[in-house]
Amino acid sequence: MLGISAGEVIRNRIALEAKRLLINNDLSISEIAGQLNFADNSYFTKFFKKQAGLTPEEFRKTTNSHE
Repeated sequence: MLGISAGEVIRNRIALEAKRLLINNDLSISEIAGQLNFADNSYFTKFFKKQAGLTPEEFRKTTNSHE
């Protein structure tokens, strides 16, 4: 119905939640990875970079610099 696979819908939702946590919380990257059920920080970073085009650290820096 959406023109994308169920897996892609799930990945998009996880990436959106990761962005929300990176912007709105004082959690570390590894704490966010744990909350989103990633086995380790490096896998979360690879996933996030593939989805968002930036590492979680880069994303956090760019969003915080606009405040």
